[in-house]
Amino acid sequence: MAAGQPEAAPVTDRGRRTRAALVQAGQELFEERGFADVRIDHVAERAGVSHGTFYTWFDSKESLLRAIVAVVVEDIFAASAVGSRLPADAAYARIEAANRLYLTAVTRHARILRVLDSLADTREEFRRLRVDVRESFVQRGMEGLVRLQEEGLADPALPPRPTASALGAMVESFAHLWQDPVEDLDEDAAVAVLTRLWAGAIGLPRSAWPESTPQRPA
Repeated sequence: MAAGQPEAAPVTDRGRRTRAALVQAGQELFEERGFADVRIDHVAERAGVSHGTFYTWFDSKESLLRAIVAVVVEDIFAASAVGSRLPADAAYARIEAANRLYLTAVTRHARILRVLDSLADTREEFRRLRVDVRESFVQRGMEGLVRLQEEGLADPALPPRPTASALGAMVESFAHLWQDPVEDLDEDAAVAVLTRLWAGAIGLPRSAWPESTPQRPA
């Protein structure tokens, strides 16, 4: 496989198992040691395959990390989708559920996401990858906002993409900061803060908020 070409797609069960083992081994090692201190030999040894077998599926550590991030993002995206878990007209509850599911999923993958962030600050290819990672979440946020605007439950003057980008960045950044011991909030409190901020930012009518939600002082 020449450098820069897409990674090979497994066509057999054995191939799928081998590739999955390399992805898992790479994620474990990158999380434990950081990207720079991991060699391909380390990944192959952890996965229980030969050095040459690594190159059947990946042409570099960079392509392995891209594959790892793709798996992680797919998991977070699927795990944080509210879907049919709540009725479509329960706007506040759906925002709350999405925030809770996202916090849980990001926490599960926090270490590998930090690896990506550290590389994105200095390497253009990983900066672009981080942008691509965010895009699917921005698109989902846009779709949700447009739906609420059409239903008269969100400020129609808000431009969907910038709004979804800004609110998504808020939740993403908070998710990382929340895992720092300095942020002394349990999950319920963290979700409550994010949901109030999100609902307030889009102009969700107070009639759509739960009765138990604290009101702003007069």
